[in-house]
Amino acid sequence: MPENINLQLLPYPQQVTVSQGQFPIPAKGSIVLAGERNQTALPAARKLQQVTLQAVQLRLSLSVGIRPSTVSAFTFSYNALLAAGAYEIHINEDGITIAYGSPEGAYYAVGTLKQLLEQYGRSIPQLVIRDQPDFAARGLMIDISRNKIPKLETLYRIIDLMSDLKLNQLQLYIEGVPFAYESFPQVWELETPITGEEILLLDAYCRERYIELVPNQNSFGHMEGWLTRPEFNSLAEIPEGFMLPDHMYDSDLYPDGLFMHPGTFDTEDPQVLKLLGTMYDDLLPYFHSQLFNVGCDETYELGLGKSKAKADSAGKGELYLSFLEKIHGLVTERGKTMQFWGDIIIQHPELIPRLPKDIIAMEWGYSAAHPFEADTLKFREAEIPFYVCPGTSSWNSLTGRTDNMLANLRSAAVHGKRNGAIGYLITDWGDFGHWQHLPVSYAGFVYGAALAWNVEGNLEADIAEYLNTSIFHDRSGAIGQLLLDLGNYYTFESGTLRPNDTEMSMLLRSSLGHVHLAERLTGEQLQQLEHYITGIEARLEGLALECEDAGLVAEELSNGIHFVKHAVQLTRLKKQMAGATPQIDAALVQELIHDLDLLLHHYRQLWTRRNRLGGLEQSVSKLVRLRGEYVALAAKLSEAEV
Repeated sequence: MPENINLQLLPYPQQVTVSQGQFPIPAKGSIVLAGERNQTALPAARKLQQVTLQAVQLRLSLSVGIRPSTVSAFTFSYNALLAAGAYEIHINEDGITIAYGSPEGAYYAVGTLKQLLEQYGRSIPQLVIRDQPDFAARGLMIDISRNKIPKLETLYRIIDLMSDLKLNQLQLYIEGVPFAYESFPQVWELETPITGEEILLLDAYCRERYIELVPNQNSFGHMEGWLTRPEFNSLAEIPEGFMLPDHMYDSDLYPDGLFMHPGTFDTEDPQVLKLLGTMYDDLLPYFHSQLFNVGCDETYELGLGKSKAKADSAGKGELYLSFLEKIHGLVTERGKTMQFWGDIIIQHPELIPRLPKDIIAMEWGYSAAHPFEADTLKFREAEIPFYVCPGTSSWNSLTGRTDNMLANLRSAAVHGKRNGAIGYLITDWGDFGHWQHLPVSYAGFVYGAALAWNVEGNLEADIAEYLNTSIFHDRSGAIGQLLLDLGNYYTFESGTLRPNDTEMSMLLRSSLGHVHLAERLTGEQLQQLEHYITGIEARLEGLALECEDAGLVAEELSNGIHFVKHAVQLTRLKKQMAGATPQIDAALVQELIHDLDLLLHHYRQLWTRRNRLGGLEQSVSKLVRLRGEYVALAAKLSEAEV
């Protein structure tokens, strides 16, 4: 590659060869479709028209067929030897040729050309790019159930970003009622769910960008939104709810145990399959996709309630597999291919070979140390097709967990490719209120998409630069690194928590009286964390964002920082409350009440800018409870003083 050329491409292609010289795009040139009767590259050519207009202010006409009188700036040339999704770009003194074997291949080539045009303008370096994806399915999953249900315009923005990143699958995770089931209007009439008509709009918007909108509805565990309702409660494995087994949580943080509402179906009740069938018939007709993710993860109560005797005799794994096969029957009857989360069956590896061979296992794990290598090998040896499903590490974090995110996404990609995964799904969850704002997840979207396209070529991808130039259009060139740094506040914590959580997030959602976690953090750690987050806050003023939502992004980052700063002060209060003789600063309590009021007010305002109103009060419920505990403590201190 010539020394003066530094291509900034993401995802970075499989093979790039740069030559000396440049090609100046002619002002009166055309975009030519050559050599294919069906004109399947026409959508890509129209996309290229938009790109050239936006990037270099050129209005190029479309021309079908090659003729001497036409000045070709870009030529789309069909090549039957290229695999689906593959493309080649040849730029020399004669022009720019895009070779493709499928419509999506042509479209992905335009995504690469867009970055070249934005970087170099009308004079593009002469080069050859040969490119194709490592993973056939490259997806993003957004949690719309806990508790944020995005507005349509928010989802359109995410889909446009996916298109630029060459992602080709979107899943909207459903548990509870973020979807308006037409057979069950009573379960969502007080909420603001996505309707079937809106799914049709999203599905069409996705297909225009070669993205498959895949239905995703949990169907076994995580059914609290249904099983806590009186009309469905009898379908639960333990209708009255249960205490989570000790090994599943930190007993220091929950000394009285952790109560769970009923969330897992009774596998032996025939009414369960009837309910699921009706839910599927309400949901699936709105999707073109032949895939269907039915969930079936974290079935905590299985074998502990109504099915205990059967589980004791046959085994919990057999119970799980039996019900999974029944769900598989419902799915295949409806002409779909079933995806399911693999966390339960992986605990019973001897059962994996008995899975239906047309099923797709979704191997998920969100810590840097998750055993993707060992787990994926089990599915490979059993000849069960599978995806690897890492995460953005945004949830339970306030502003992200950058180092964990990078390591988790990287491990999934490396081991997934090595062991033959057919897909790579980036997951973005919303546990415990979905407090993180959307921009916190962008770094994970970008890095995951780059790895899903080309693992080896993107291990060291410049995520910060892509965030600066392609998402936020930051003239200061600073927001990318700021976001990555902001996501590393958790490295100043004690590091004693289980994976997928941060102490600042947990401290905010736990009862004021639970002081054990605060005791793990030293005063010096709190001081270092506060200094670190305050330093990042000061850097916000230097940003010069020119994206459409620039003002909103700045406010969201400020609010995320506010969450962390409040959690630090809350930790100091809890440390004062610990011990035999608490020494509580009454002034600090009053400051926390006022500060939480400001935090909640700003958070509520920001919520409605990207998301529907339904779910907001559930999201802030733990913070509202915390405020009540502050007020009660202030009153108690005042009485003691009197």
